[in-house]
Amino acid sequence: MEDILKTQQWVSQGLPLVLVAMIGLVLWLGNVQQEHAATRIDCPDLVKGCSAMLGEQAIEVGIDVPVRPLKAFNIRLKAPGARRVEARFTMEGMDMGFNLYTLHPDAAGVFRVNATLPVCVTGRRDWVMTLEVDGQRLAVPFVTEL
Repeated sequence: MEDILKTQQWVSQGLPLVLVAMIGLVLWLGNVQQEHAATRIDCPDLVKGCSAMLGEQAIEVGIDVPVRPLKAFNIRLKAPGARRVEARFTMEGMDMGFNLYTLHPDAAGVFRVNATLPVCVTGRRDWVMTLEVDGQRLAVPFVTEL
């Protein structure tokens, strides 16, 4: 009986603190995301690739084949002088899990990585690839093939 009372006391006293901490974390993460807002570009054909300015740096981004769920594709990014490059894939308004890839430079200095995207159970195919290049972010919306 004592154990039950202790558990009830912890729940009544500890649970509100945990909830406040979680709310604080969510608000903090939202502020961090806003501070590092991504520059959004339109890229009609990612296979052909696109050029953009990221801050004061000219970059080129592309992929090797049209993106299809569960099929590997290669991301390429020309960003002369870049040190760290990551690609994150999201769907606006929907949690699609952890889709983060670190790109590594090849012998020519082009950053590359093989990536694979999951299937969306709702049938949506609209994605946003967010490239983070040395702390600067570039968002590239695209639609997967069937």
